[in-house]
Amino acid sequence: MSQNHLMTNLSQADQSVKNFIADLLEELNTLSKSKTEPCIHMEYFGAVMEIRLLAFGEQKIRSSQAI
Repeated sequence: MSQNHLMTNLSQADQSVKNFIADLLEELNTLSKSKTEPCIHMEYFGAVMEIRLLAFGEQKIRSSQAI
């Protein structure tokens, strides 16, 4: 699935999905302000995922891990 397809799906998603993404961004922003690497681990249907904030607008986020 291409990045463009994912972005299209997100733009057309239900409000609950958009609210979830907004909550993730708020939490990642809080983590970045506390000098903690803005990273969230979550488990969903047996898959463990890591979500990291790399940039927000023009602001680049410093990361201790290379991508």
